[in-house]
Amino acid sequence: MRKLIYFFIITIGFMSCSSDDDKKNTEYKFVSEYTATVIVGGVIGITERTFEVGEVYSGVENSNNIITIRIAEPSKLNEDCPNSWCFQELLDVPDSYLKLLE
Repeated sequence: MRKLIYFFIITIGFMSCSSDDDKKNTEYKFVSEYTATVIVGGVIGITERTFEVGEVYSGVENSNNIITIRIAEPSKLNEDCPNSWCFQELLDVPDSYLKLLE
């Protein structure tokens, strides 16, 4: 009986770890200029950042016509946030500014 219970627990564990819900990172290219306020950390804090036509970023498509792109790589500076050195890693962009690269 104990083995049967262990079997069911392990089976449920494997089923809950399904990767069907994982969103796939893909490459997106800006098709029109887009300006956003981003957190850069340090003394500056925030700044306006303009993304030019042709710039390529990895991202994930979300609902409501929004794509989340990675604008900075993860760093040890961002591990213990919030503090003055934290910076923004992700940015939500309307999908009308981006084109999926194939």
